[in-house]
Amino acid sequence: MRGRRRSRSGTAALIGFSVVAALAVLYILYGDEIKKLAGEWRPGKTPIERAVRRIVKSPDGKQQTAQPEREPQAKRQIAILIDDIGCDLAPVRELLGVAAPLTFAVLPYCPHALEASDMIHRTGREVLLHLPMEPHAYPEADPGPDALLLSMPDHELIGKIERNLRGVRHVRGVNNHMGSKFMEDEEKLSVVLGHLKKKGCYFIDSRTTGASKGPDVSESIGLRYLSRDIFIDNRRDHTHILDALNRISESRGRPNGGEPLLIIGHPYPATIGALKAAIPHLKARGIEIVPVSEAITAAERVKAVSSKGAELH
Repeated sequence: MRGRRRSRSGTAALIGFSVVAALAVLYILYGDEIKKLAGEWRPGKTPIERAVRRIVKSPDGKQQTAQPEREPQAKRQIAILIDDIGCDLAPVRELLGVAAPLTFAVLPYCPHALEASDMIHRTGREVLLHLPMEPHAYPEADPGPDALLLSMPDHELIGKIERNLRGVRHVRGVNNHMGSKFMEDEEKLSVVLGHLKKKGCYFIDSRTTGASKGPDVSESIGLRYLSRDIFIDNRRDHTHILDALNRISESRGRPNGGEPLLIIGHPYPATIGALKAAIPHLKARGIEIVPVSEAITAAERVKAVSSKGAELH
């Protein structure tokens, strides 16, 4: 009798285990359909991925099933670059008080360029050299001393770059000051960007011309770069600038995890006031403000993923 009971007990256990296993397989294969019927289905992952669970220890030492950890959703990112720094330290102090990792482009010929770059660096913000380049309206529009001109031979261009680099400290990257004509010349631009790559700098194309060769040359030589998306203060009006910043927070043009927006402004009182007012609103809308170097890294990651997707097709 005892043997029969043990046999029946074993058989029942085996049947029970088989039923549970069969249900688990059905859930894995047809989990979506089950959840649709129950009104609980959510799109996103495959049935197998949704069925995966982590095995953890409970306080009493027994194993139990836990829900999988959810990956945090990537925030939309923007980088804010402030140009024309170094002529006055007062706006620099105000901008350094803004609760966001702004990035600063310092003009090398300004009287406070070195002191401003030191102040910025001490607060952990990034410093760029705002490199003067020839505009279409030159010489009526003067980019300043030691500007790069298309008439210069290559060795003189490199000498000018080195001289400008000595005018600013703690340089992580470079962006063009004016330069609408220079940025359209692929040959001369290749000399300049090639030298910046040797110096370990990244490049920001301020896009002072729609015909800029900056992205093409940067891609061809493997230079880390990013192009400006928005100038927020072409009009030095607080309301206009604030509206531009608010439109960024409300825009659906770039999804979460997409390539960051690069915004350029200037140390105008209207710009400073608008940034102070808008940044809390941007953060509340889930927008993350990052240094320019982080924006470049994020953009590179997005491009790499896009390239892999294109290869699969």
